[in-house]
Amino acid sequence: MKGNPLLLLSLIFIVLIAVFLPVLKITQHSSALPHPVPLSLSVVSNSISPQHPVTSTLRVTLLLHAAPSPLHCSISQHGVSLLSEKDLVSSGEYRTAVEIVKGEDLLVTATWRDDDPHALRAEVLVHGYQTPLEKTFWAQQSLEDTLPIPESFLP
Repeated sequence: MKGNPLLLLSLIFIVLIAVFLPVLKITQHSSALPHPVPLSLSVVSNSISPQHPVTSTLRVTLLLHAAPSPLHCSISQHGVSLLSEKDLVSSGEYRTAVEIVKGEDLLVTATWRDDDPHALRAEVLVHGYQTPLEKTFWAQQSLEDTLPIPESFLP
């Protein structure tokens, strides 16, 4: 190319600015928009102090099936016992209706007398929904494991 190099550099600079400015405006405009906050969260956040996080709870039925029946069994969340031996409904089956926090794991524990292999299945049932959240555990004399409850678990 023939011509004045200073003039060509100026022309290239003007073209780059012409392309860069619209991209800059688009990126600045999208970051300037506030993220939409659902009405329910904005009402709750106004009534609760900022030190306490807003947690989603869910009313569920916890089922525990064990073969053979354990000496002791429990399901807890944050140290609060949700299900224990007192919730026995039939041989090897335990059931209770409780409220759980979504996004927080359930701790499942059980102990048996012998060292034989034992099976235990924990289920989380939400009323009105067909598919339960379930996990099967295998243990010998004792069991301590978690059942994850995803934050996105149902409504």
